[in-house]
Amino acid sequence: MSSLTVYHQSSPEYPNKLLTHAEDVISTLAAVGVSFSQVPVQQPVTAGTANYELMEACRVQIAQLMVTHGYVSAEVLSLCDERGEGSELARGLRQEQACPPAHLHYYLAGRGLLALHIGEYVYSLLCEKGDLVGLPAGVTHWFDAGEHPRFAVLRLFDSPEVPEFAAVGGDFASAFAGLDDC
Repeated sequence: MSSLTVYHQSSPEYPNKLLTHAEDVISTLAAVGVSFSQVPVQQPVTAGTANYELMEACRVQIAQLMVTHGYVSAEVLSLCDERGEGSELARGLRQEQACPPAHLHYYLAGRGLLALHIGEYVYSLLCEKGDLVGLPAGVTHWFDAGEHPRFAVLRLFDSPEVPEFAAVGGDFASAFAGLDDC
């Protein structure tokens, strides 16, 4: 079940809110310009499947999402690390970063914690299969996949090319609870 924990940036150890009802999550995120909905994944997807295979398997649903939301480029991130050996991908996603264009995260398999740093608050959204999250341009965020990452995420962008994500710098994200702490 998806949930949202809201922290003030000055007190990462004490959440202000913990929301588990979809309506509360939707309205809280909408107040800061982030959309959240749940859209069933139309085909079976396994975390860790090669990215190009997932793009091909999901091409119909990707096309539908692109038309519906006006996005023009896409990429898939997929990882399954049952032994906890770690990966550059998982470590890189755990760093606070910004993406210049608006984009969507659509969770095809597994789960992860998407943390959004907006103003003075951090919105930690526990995302699972079928969650669709729309981020406005420039929102800083990070993604924690836990010690044993298992996820497949489709990201759609409103730019013709998949953009480079820019690290914000520092170790801000590490002060907040991660996936394994939920």
